[in-house]
Amino acid sequence: MRFRSFHKDFFQAVEGAYSIVTEREFFDSQITLTDAEAEMVMDHFGLENIQVGNVAANREKASQTFTLYPDNIEIQLNLVFPKPEKPELRLYISSRAGFKPFAGNIWFLFKKNNVLNIGSLPIAEWNSLNQNDDQDDYYQRSIESSIGEDNNYVIDPKGRISTQIVGGRIITVRDPRLARMRFDIVGNRCEVDPSHQTFVAQRTQLPYVEAHHFIPIKFQHLFGDPLDNLVNIVALCPNCHRGIHHAVVEHKYELIENIYAKRTQIHHHFSIDDIAQFYNAITISD
Repeated sequence: MRFRSFHKDFFQAVEGAYSIVTEREFFDSQITLTDAEAEMVMDHFGLENIQVGNVAANREKASQTFTLYPDNIEIQLNLVFPKPEKPELRLYISSRAGFKPFAGNIWFLFKKNNVLNIGSLPIAEWNSLNQNDDQDDYYQRSIESSIGEDNNYVIDPKGRISTQIVGGRIITVRDPRLARMRFDIVGNRCEVDPSHQTFVAQRTQLPYVEAHHFIPIKFQHLFGDPLDNLVNIVALCPNCHRGIHHAVVEHKYELIENIYAKRTQIHHHFSIDDIAQFYNAITISD
């Protein structure tokens, strides 16, 4: 599967691809590259520089250099077209060479600074990439507090409003007034299911809900228009809010589908999978 904008942003890559290591691939110590993976390695190494035939016929040509993620060290792995009559490209994995991901793990390639990186992660860790938002607590407090509290607005080079907080750290502003407006529209109920019960918040004396940006605001740098807008803000109960970030992929996707169905304004701009990829919630094929 090709990297989506989420993966490119996380790895700071210009392109990439990933797939699941099968039981057979692990047992045989060889991975058959998919179309996207094969295109990347052929483009990087050059088709004429990849060995056709078995490794033993030309070990020097069969051996290719990859940079291991996240160690950033060079490793040598054999890469060949084993059968001259078939366009099947195989990568031979080896513990001795420094790369033999377990069956069920995600293995991936990505191009960064003209270097071809290779790595692997357990699928649970892969699906959890970049799902924390360390600005959420500050945002929620600003919604519950008086308007303007702790705000010291500055303008970033792209003309977006940012706010400088303790320690000189710059974060993207999330206007609490917009979140309050969204809460009023839905009557302080969870937009996934209004029957979800929460509690009465001490500060507001209203049913407690949390504001969530459907396209996460951490990706603002990928967009020209502000993501902090009334359509993109969703009121969620704490359980659904944590679920959309940290649940298993199937449940995350269900939550995204639910919200997407209620945000018809975005349908002509984004598909469900366009949104889901920002949560790394696309089902992974072998």
